[in-house]
Amino acid sequence: MENENKILIIRVIRSFEYRTIKNLILKDIDLNTNVSDFKKLVADKIQTTPGFTPFKTKQYDSMKIFFVPHGQKPNNLTINIENDHFFLNNNKSLAENGVVYETEISFFVMEDYLKYKENPENKW
Repeated sequence: MENENKILIIRVIRSFEYRTIKNLILKDIDLNTNVSDFKKLVADKIQTTPGFTPFKTKQYDSMKIFFVPHGQKPNNLTINIENDHFFLNNNKSLAENGVVYETEISFFVMEDYLKYKENPENKW
Protein backbone atom coordinates (compact mmCIF):
# COMPACT_ATOMS: atom_id res chain seq x y z
CA MET A 1 0.00 0.00 0.00
CA GLU A 2 1.21 3.48 -0.83
CA ASN A 3 2.53 5.60 2.02
CA GLU A 4 -0.07 8.23 2.91
CA ASN A 5 2.46 10.67 4.42
CA LYS A 6 3.24 13.46 1.97
CA ILE A 7 5.05 16.76 1.54
CA LEU A 8 2.80 19.81 1.32
CA ILE A 9 3.65 23.43 0.53
CA ILE A 10 1.73 25.98 2.57
CA ARG A 11 1.66 29.50 1.14
CA VAL A 12 1.15 31.72 4.19
CA ILE A 13 -0.36 34.97 2.90
CA ARG A 14 0.05 37.99 5.13
CA SER A 15 -1.01 40.60 2.56
CA PHE A 16 -2.77 40.03 -0.73
CA GLU A 17 -2.21 43.55 -2.06
CA TYR A 18 1.53 43.55 -1.41
CA ARG A 19 1.99 39.84 -2.17
CA THR A 20 3.53 39.17 1.21
CA ILE A 21 3.76 35.40 0.98
CA LYS A 22 6.10 32.91 2.59
CA ASN A 23 6.18 29.20 1.88
CA LEU A 24 6.16 26.69 4.69
CA ILE A 25 7.23 23.20 3.64
CA LEU A 26 5.68 20.44 5.73
CA LYS A 27 6.99 16.89 5.49
CA ASP A 28 5.39 13.61 6.48
CA ILE A 29 1.85 14.94 6.55
CA ASP A 30 -0.87 12.33 6.78
CA LEU A 31 -3.44 13.15 4.11
CA ASN A 32 -6.12 11.56 6.27
CA THR A 33 -5.70 14.41 8.77
CA ASN A 34 -8.80 16.50 9.36
CA VAL A 35 -8.48 20.02 7.90
CA SER A 36 -9.26 21.75 11.20
CA ASP A 37 -6.47 19.78 12.91
CA PHE A 38 -4.15 20.58 10.01
CA LYS A 39 -4.87 24.31 10.38
CA LYS A 40 -3.86 24.10 14.04
CA LEU A 41 -0.65 22.30 13.08
CA VAL A 42 0.21 24.95 10.49
CA ALA A 43 -0.61 27.80 12.89
CA ASP A 44 1.72 26.22 15.47
CA LYS A 45 4.47 25.85 12.85
CA ILE A 46 4.13 29.54 11.94
CA GLN A 47 4.61 30.47 15.59
CA THR A 48 7.69 28.27 16.04
CA THR A 49 9.48 28.35 12.68
CA PRO A 50 12.29 30.89 12.30
CA GLY A 51 11.68 33.49 9.61
CA PHE A 52 7.94 33.81 10.16
CA THR A 53 8.06 36.69 12.66
CA PRO A 54 6.05 39.14 10.48
CA PHE A 55 3.43 36.43 9.92
CA LYS A 56 2.81 35.63 13.58
CA THR A 57 0.41 38.51 14.24
CA LYS A 58 -2.37 37.37 11.90
CA GLN A 59 -5.14 34.96 12.87
CA TYR A 60 -5.21 32.76 9.77
CA ASP A 61 -8.53 30.99 9.39
CA SER A 62 -8.92 29.71 5.83
CA MET A 63 -7.20 27.35 3.43
CA LYS A 64 -7.58 27.07 -0.30
CA ILE A 65 -5.78 24.93 -2.84
CA PHE A 66 -3.52 27.14 -4.95
CA PHE A 67 -2.05 24.48 -7.19
CA VAL A 68 -2.32 20.73 -7.61
CA PRO A 69 0.68 19.01 -9.23
CA HIS A 70 0.22 18.41 -12.95
CA GLY A 71 -2.66 20.87 -12.93
CA GLN A 72 -3.01 24.35 -14.30
CA LYS A 73 -1.54 27.23 -12.30
CA PRO A 74 -3.86 30.18 -11.66
CA ASN A 75 -3.36 33.51 -13.42
CA ASN A 76 -3.21 35.42 -10.15
CA LEU A 77 0.18 34.91 -8.49
CA THR A 78 -1.14 35.64 -5.00
CA ILE A 79 -4.10 33.27 -4.69
CA ASN A 80 -6.40 31.21 -6.86
CA ILE A 81 -9.41 33.54 -7.07
CA GLU A 82 -10.98 31.79 -10.07
CA ASN A 83 -11.97 28.56 -8.33
CA ASP A 84 -13.96 28.95 -5.14
CA HIS A 85 -14.56 25.20 -5.00
CA PHE A 86 -10.90 24.81 -3.95
CA PHE A 87 -11.59 25.95 -0.37
CA LEU A 88 -10.79 23.22 2.13
CA ASN A 89 -13.76 21.97 4.13
CA ASN A 90 -12.93 21.78 7.86
CA ASN A 91 -15.06 18.67 8.32
CA LYS A 92 -13.21 16.59 5.74
CA SER A 93 -9.72 15.16 5.55
CA LEU A 94 -7.05 16.67 3.35
CA ALA A 95 -7.41 13.76 0.91
CA GLU A 96 -11.19 14.18 0.73
CA ASN A 97 -10.60 17.83 -0.21
CA GLY A 98 -8.42 16.81 -3.16
CA VAL A 99 -5.02 17.37 -1.57
CA VAL A 100 -2.28 15.17 -3.02
CA TYR A 101 1.52 14.97 -2.81
CA GLU A 102 3.14 18.43 -3.18
CA THR A 103 -0.13 20.34 -3.36
CA GLU A 104 0.30 24.06 -2.72
CA ILE A 105 -2.23 25.34 -0.19
CA SER A 106 -2.83 29.00 0.60
CA PHE A 107 -3.38 29.85 4.29
CA PHE A 108 -4.91 33.27 4.88
CA VAL A 109 -7.48 35.45 6.64
CA MET A 110 -10.87 35.13 4.93
CA GLU A 111 -11.82 38.77 5.51
CA ASP A 112 -8.66 39.91 3.70
CA TYR A 113 -9.38 37.48 0.86
CA LEU A 114 -12.91 38.79 0.33
CA LYS A 115 -11.64 42.38 0.17
CA TYR A 116 -8.94 41.39 -2.31
CA LYS A 117 -11.36 39.40 -4.44
CA GLU A 118 -13.59 42.46 -4.88
CA ASN A 119 -10.64 44.46 -6.19
CA PRO A 120 -7.63 42.22 -7.02
CA GLU A 121 -5.12 45.02 -7.34
CA ASN A 122 -1.50 44.89 -6.27
CA LYS A 123 0.06 47.86 -4.46
CA TRP A 124 3.76 48.09 -5.07
